[in-house]
Amino acid sequence: MHTLVFDVYGTLVDTADVTALLEIKLGECAAFFASQWRNKQLEYSYRMGLMRRYEPFSQCMRYAFEYTCEEFRVCFTSEEKEALFLRHVALPAFEDAKIALPKFAFTDAECFVFSNGTADDVDAALSYAGLRSYVQDIVSVDSIKMYKPSRIAYRYLVEYITQFHSNSGTCLDENSSVLEKKRIVDLNVQDRQCLHYVESGLEDAEPEMQDDAFLTITPELHKIWLISSNPFDVIGAKVAGLQAAWIRRSASSVFDPWGIEPTITVENLNELYDVLRYRNAINPL
Repeated sequence: MHTLVFDVYGTLVDTADVTALLEIKLGECAAFFASQWRNKQLEYSYRMGLMRRYEPFSQCMRYAFEYTCEEFRVCFTSEEKEALFLRHVALPAFEDAKIALPKFAFTDAECFVFSNGTADDVDAALSYAGLRSYVQDIVSVDSIKMYKPSRIAYRYLVEYITQFHSNSGTCLDENSSVLEKKRIVDLNVQDRQCLHYVESGLEDAEPEMQDDAFLTITPELHKIWLISSNPFDVIGAKVAGLQAAWIRRSASSVFDPWGIEPTITVENLNELYDVLRYRNAINPL
């Protein structure tokens, strides 16, 4: 059985609605503002990871917004700011996500989402987009206070999925729906603060963690797929030993030339479904 792990923002839900809201005030500058805002939010998450200082991704977003306002020399009222921040949990699903995610859910694969956002924010975003019922669980880095693309974040993801498998059972009620007949679980995954990793020495030992040793602990690591439109996420997953599919939603998108390539590159989730079916990685129920 393969496990499909989807990124959320830019992969399942479309952040272009935020740009549209910005256009009301900024006009033609909205797209540039939105791009810088997003890039700064990611930069702040990377810097927090390096400093071992954690604040929720939503707070990184707020810090980045204030920075971008200063850079563009624009001012927003408190009400305008809150409307923009709230829009991030009320974004539409991509059209291909609306079609493909239900198809993935009705296969023998298990479907999760993995996000830098908090579980509550991601749950709200997926529910608004009409996608929540098609994923079995939400895995958030908020549990370990360490952002993607840290290797620790992806290894936490693997631990989470492994425990999901070990604690899962199958619903055998003949009246249950196809989704209900997929594995159900009572999870007891303990949150791990980043500080715990530092105190236990795992931070210093991380460069010495051998992928071969990790593969021995998790023999089916090659059956876990990280699916994302973000190159940094895809590279992070590959470095951690996972399979990774890059959703290249725009022909102008550039993949980082690090010599680490995606397992699969596709233009949308419908194409991904077809490719995984061809590879026998998933099979309809």
